[in-house]
Amino acid sequence: MRKLMVALSVALLIGSTGWAAGIDLPLCKPGSSVSYFPDGKVQSCPMSDDTVIDSVNCAQYMPATVYQNGKLRSCTTRDYFVYNNVTCNQYTVVSFYPTGKLETCTLFDQATFGERVCAEYQPIFLYENGNLKACGTPP
Repeated sequence: MRKLMVALSVALLIGSTGWAAGIDLPLCKPGSSVSYFPDGKVQSCPMSDDTVIDSVNCAQYMPATVYQNGKLRSCTTRDYFVYNNVTCNQYTVVSFYPTGKLETCTLFDQATFGERVCAEYQPIFLYENGNLKACGTPP
């Protein structure tokens, strides 16, 4: 009996936290526009509160979008977001590749990529391997 209770508890715990890799409908702002994948999972919606998705604190009332695999595609950050040697500014959009690697953000402070220096408060665009595609203007 005890083994059964432990197994049920583990199943409930796993089931109740399964949405952490994506967006669950209760996380969406009530009455807002919600887009869905063909399988019925939430693809995008404004957050009902500040919500952490894949270690990014996504801002309340701002849209968050995930990939089919549940990984964060983009959102407006509530806080500064640090990714490797890059600090992204708060209240700006960050976007990611399906692998979870940073694609774009607006810098909080100056960042150096190889010999290229990108100025603070400028958008950056990265390749999936982390190399700089462009800074300041879209490629």
